Amino acid sequence: MDPIRAIRHFLYYLERHPALNGLGPARVVIGHTAEYQAMIATIIEQARQATQLNISALRLDLEPAENLVRAITECDLYIFFYDSSTLPQPRPDGPEFLRPLHGLMAEHWKKSLLFKDYGEYFYDTFSVEPQRIADLNATLIRRLSQASTLSFSDPQGSYFEAPLDTVKKWTDINGVGNYDLAPGEIATHSDQINGHVKFLGTFLSTIPFARKYGVLETPLELWIENSSIRQVATQVPGLANDFNKYLDANPSNRRIEELGIGTNEGIKSLYGRNSGFEERHCGLHLGLGGGAKGSHHLDLIFSSGVLAADNKPVFDGQFAF
Repeated sequence: MDPIRAIRHFLYYLERHPALNGLGPARVVIGHTAEYQAMIATIIEQARQATQLNISALRLDLEPAENLVRAITECDLYIFFYDSSTLPQPRPDGPEFLRPLHGLMAEHWKKSLLFKDYGEYFYDTFSVEPQRIADLNATLIRRLSQASTLSFSDPQGSYFEAPLDTVKKWTDINGVGNYDLAPGEIATHSDQINGHVKFLGTFLSTIPFARKYGVLETPLELWIENSSIRQVATQVPGLANDFNKYLDANPSNRRIEELGIGTNEGIKSLYGRNSGFEERHCGLHLGLGGGAKGSHHLDLIFSSGVLAADNKPVFDGQFAF
């Protein structure tokens, strides 16, 4: 993994962010904490060499809130690098310096990029050549568009299938023109996912499942009927109770709202950091909830398994094309 190469890939995507579309030299503000100081210095240096972006940096944990408010308001795009879920004592509303900014950040979400809890895995996230990810996504979407059934299986005996003729159009998240810059995913929605899976992997949500349970090595069993979670079981202490509380909190929480496939080959494993880059890990993820008011989106990111189109594998630890 070459950090400079990864940063150049990041800048390639950054120049193509929707907030900067049609602009000349754009004003980009990077807010960061001390842990990201060296990374940000290198990003700014590389941007000066390879782009027309005008990038400045602020310390999120040192700048007065009014300075951060002014920076967000006046810039064309702002980027925050900070840790939250991985802190020794994480808070649901994030670090102290974010609290005065929540309303403003929600207002200006279209010109925001948040790299939360990425750490050194930032370099892995952007290590793959952009053309490789673009080609992989396009090929996978084409293969699935020509098939009638998508199925998932794994050595634990998991199995589900979904008819592909009724799914929504696949979303291509290849980093170009996406509001979330991290590349490597295709996603859709199906109302007809049916099966029984033994989930091994990690979680991504505002609810701290990843913080509490990390990367599951003992399965969480899910019985799925018409894209709804009907029953769960597990031997992990406390998990069944916590998960059922989540499911029961809102009818939408039981619904599989997202059927996703990660395609970023630079992300070699799962780490339980509750960070967005893990959703790009190659293979299956299922997104529950988020389809109704008061519902919370929760991604289940699978460590492994086989994805097949009409019983022909398209992914089994690596992509089969």
